[in-house]
Amino acid sequence: MNLNLEHNIASVGDSQMIPLINVVFLMLAFILITGNIEKSNERHADLQDLNIPYSTSKLDQEQHDVVVTIVEPNFALVDNTRTTIERIVDVFPLSASEIADAKVLIRADATLSAQATKEVLKRLRDLGLKRISLATSQVVSGSS
Repeated sequence: MNLNLEHNIASVGDSQMIPLINVVFLMLAFILITGNIEKSNERHADLQDLNIPYSTSKLDQEQHDVVVTIVEPNFALVDNTRTTIERIVDVFPLSASEIADAKVLIRADATLSAQATKEVLKRLRDLGLKRISLATSQVVSGSS
């Protein structure tokens, strides 16, 4: 008589795991359901005290060959020379040979529409600039 004990022990161990798995899933479901119950007025009270994170960048500290500041939806400063967005190409201070390696920073007020920034970016890309950084700020100073 040949008893295959290893096979019998393995099948018994698998069948005894099923109730354990059921208990674990029931506990998980209980924790998920009871953990999310809270009063809605308590949730809104916490939102009033929310501190929005503040982010700063070192873009202004880096060296840029040209700084373009968008002061209004249709006007910009190119290295402190006021111009319209349509004429940025005409007043751009770099020659064609310098444009390939030039680093340009576009500064825009956070309240301006994205369309104005997109238009400036498009015109600078048409010049052949490849290294353009974008910085937004709450208040843009330097408009004259």
